[in-house]
Amino acid sequence: MTEQQATPTSLDDLSLARAVAEAVCQIPAVLELSAGRFAREGTYGPGEFVRGVVLQRPTPDSLEVDVRVVLAEQALRGGPAVRRDGHHSNSGGFPRSGGSASTQPQQHPRAPSASSHQLSLLDLSEQIRIVIQRALVQAGQQPARTINVFFDDVR
Repeated sequence: MTEQQATPTSLDDLSLARAVAEAVCQIPAVLELSAGRFAREGTYGPGEFVRGVVLQRPTPDSLEVDVRVVLAEQALRGGPAVRRDGHHSNSGGFPRSGGSASTQPQQHPRAPSASSHQLSLLDLSEQIRIVIQRALVQAGQQPARTINVFFDDVR
């Protein structure tokens, strides 16, 4: 078996950045990716720019990912966020554990409280990291050594 056959096929950085961007944008609380606040950040390739996803390889076998997002204000306030595609998200802003970003979770009745529907930035950043790790594994990559999530704006 050759070395190429023994290792999983991995995508080039531009394709990998596209996969990460697509996965992150499926999270209902994320309106879009941001190119950065002060400098244009993203992944560059021949004739293409993937906004808001920066891939760094400090060593040949490690990957670090920075992702810059714009959040839906309604997701932070506890109301249903309106995604770019015009659909309303669930009240938590992202799927509950075990769900994928594209499926609607089951609604469980519970007593209303001010904090039960509010989206925590800590929870959201963890959800984004999980989605990114899944996208990397699906693309044949090792999990990222570090994933930095930057919240650039809320609209």
